[in-house]
This record gives sequence, C-alpha cells and structure tokens, in this order.
Amino acid sequence: MKFYQSIRFRVVVTILIFGTILVVINGIITFILMGKNLDRLVNNLLETEVDYFLYQYEKDKTTPFPHSRFIKAYQGLDQVPEKVRGAVRELKPGVYTRFYKKNRPPVHVGIIKLPDTGATHYLFFHGREFFKENDFLNPLQILMISLGLLLVPGTIIGVITSRVLFRPMVDLMNKIKRLNPEKIPEQWTEQSQKGEISMLTSSIETAMQRINAFIRREKQFTRDASHELRTPLTIVKGAVEIMEQQPEIEVNPLLKKPLNRIVMSVKDMETTIETFLWLAREDNDPTETCDVEPVIKKAVENTRYLIENKDVELKLDFSGTPTLRVREEILYIAVTNLIRNAFQFTSSGSVSIISDPARITIIDTGMGIEPDRLESVTQSHIKGERSRGFGLGLSIVSRLCKRFGWELSMDSRPGKGTCVIIRWNTPKEGSRPGT
Repeated sequence: MKFYQSIRFRVVVTILIFGTILVVINGIITFILMGKNLDRLVNNLLETEVDYFLYQYEKDKTTPFPHSRFIKAYQGLDQVPEKVRGAVRELKPGVYTRFYKKNRPPVHVGIIKLPDTGATHYLFFHGREFFKENDFLNPLQILMISLGLLLVPGTIIGVITSRVLFRPMVDLMNKIKRLNPEKIPEQWTEQSQKGEISMLTSSIETAMQRINAFIRREKQFTRDASHELRTPLTIVKGAVEIMEQQPEIEVNPLLKKPLNRIVMSVKDMETTIETFLWLAREDNDPTETCDVEPVIKKAVENTRYLIENKDVELKLDFSGTPTLRVREEILYIAVTNLIRNAFQFTSSGSVSIISDPARITIIDTGMGIEPDRLESVTQSHIKGERSRGFGLGLSIVSRLCKRFGWELSMDSRPGKGTCVIIRWNTPKEGSRPGT
C-alpha cells in the first residue's frame, strides 16, 4: 500500500489542514481586533490634539493648529480635499471615523469650532503614511509566513503523532501476519496492549477461533462424506461387474445400454468426489500437467450417448491446445460438465467444441438460459427447469476456474443457444502453477 493511501498520511494531512484553518481564523480575528484598536488609538490621539489645542487657544489666540507628518489641518470646508469633503460635510465638532469609499481605509477626522469666531477647522489623520512607515509586513504577508512556518513543525508533529498512534496497530498487523489460524497461542489477547487495540485483538481472535472450528468441521465432514459415498459406490461397481459377466447382458441391448450408463455415472461420481476432496484441501498446488485435447476427446466420448438419438451435429475443431498444470481428472471434471450441459439441453441443431492455445469454446443451439438466471447459474444448486441434476456442475466449473486463474464467461439467449468459454491463463516460467 502506498503511503498516501494509508491512515498515517490522512492523519498528517488532517493535522496540517486543521492547523491551517486555526491560523487563518486566528489571523482574521487578530487583524479585525487590531483594526478596531488602531481606530480607537487614532481617535484618542485626535481627541488629545483637539483638547490640547482648545486649551491653548483659550490662553493664546495665536496658537497654531496641530500639524505633523501624520496630522494635517484645513481651515474651513472649502479647503478640505474634495474626495472626502462629502463624508465630513454634516459633522458637528468632535472626533469621527468615516468610510468614504468602498475597499478604502477609513477617514479619521477631528472637527474644531473656534469659540470666538465660530470658524470650523478640520484635522485629518493620514493613516496610510503612518502604517507604511510603521508596518514591517502587510496582513497578507504575515498570514502567508505563518502558514509557511506551520508546515514544517506541523508535518513533523503529524508524522510523530501518527507513528505513536498507529504503533499498536502496526504491531497487531505483524502478529496477525505471523499467526497460524490453526495454532492460535493461548492468552494471545492478554499479550496485546490494553484499550481499543485489546478489544480489536479479542475480536480477531474470536473470529479466527470460529473460522478454525468451521474449517475443522468442514474437513471432518468431507472425510466422512467421502467415506460414506465411496462405500455404496464400491458396492454398485461390484454389482455392475457381476451383471456384466452375465450372458443375458450381451444378447439383450435393453439391459446393456442402461448398464453402461450406470458404469459411466459411477466413474463420474468417483471423479466428482475426488474433486471435492481436492478443493477442500489447502495444499493443492498442482504438480502434474496434462494436454487439453485428449481430455476434451475423452469427455466427448463419455457423454456422446446424450445425443445419440437426437438430430444434433457435433463439430470438433482443434487448432492447437496447451499443456496445463493441472491433474487430468480435475480438468476432465470442468470440461465434461460443460460438454454434458451442451449435449443435454440441445434437442436439434449442433454443438461446436473449439480448442486453441488460449481457450476452449463450447457453442450449442439448445434451449439457452433465461437472462435473469445467467449470472446465478454458477452458484450451487441453481439449475434450469429441465435439469435432472442437483445444480452443482457449473458451480464446480466456476470454483475450478477461480482456483486456477482461468476466466469463465457465458453468453446465452433463450431458444437460440449458449456459448461458454474458458480462457486458459497458461503459467509463465517461474510463475505459480495454475495461474
């Protein structure tokens, strides 16, 4: 798994995003409060200048108006700059903060009315020059620098935090990788850390114990079932062998034909039992190989009786067949189930079996499969209306294909026929058998 897909990466990113949001919110609040405090500071400064001028003016009528680098006095409204004249026209004596244009700094003005002459004078505070001279950085630059300084410690804190938080989880993952489900150590949960990890460990241990018990029951059932099934099959085979030795069988075709079918069914049943036992084992990597063509021909011969009395044309096309790493009996089960279905459900027309190095294709002109059942026919005990079996044939084929990495595809139209394809993923040199 790549790092950016891990929970650790998400924790680090979450910390950085959370820190960024906090810095932005804090910066906005700080700048708003600083703006309000600066407005109050400027107004206090103007009030001090106005009060001090009036105090001096009462003593000396020649006292000059306050004037500095940041405060400029105007005698009368006509002298006030035209761009701010409208904002202060109706104001009475006092100190004010006025916005005269959108997205522009406010105007700080102190209005003085001389007690003896009644003349009005305006004191304007030049905030832009003041801030330019006293500001080292503008608010946006301060915010960007703060975010930049957050990235380095935030990343370090995020990485360290993620390692500390997920160290118990990593230890648990390593224990699970080394754990044998059939040999779970005693008090495995108590050996883990406390808290949520201990609860998770306990849940995993309980699940493994249930799975282990289920596997033991399934293996025991498979052994018992195979034994119980083999016993009656052996009896049937012995009875059939005795019947085949009777002279009446050779002269009576009505007895010989069903007897042959019993023999073939017994062989198929034995092969099916062996397949189920093989599928139930975990250590089932094939060490044997077989050619596909002989297996197909054998399956055709053993199921040809299904079309003997039908108007069905059998077409075989072998343009090259591969050698697969699989037991011949296992491949025979997969192929014979597909061929048997094609023969059984085709009353007239043709059945084509095409084999090449990449695939085997079986095409019939039979009754087809309903669209609503096409996706479920590979499940156990799902069968067609005219099927006389138990609905296990295609399920077995599907399980074998999954086990060996083959690709099973089906296309069918009711009343038109069915096309089934198994694509062989022939193993490359050094690859795992059957894949």
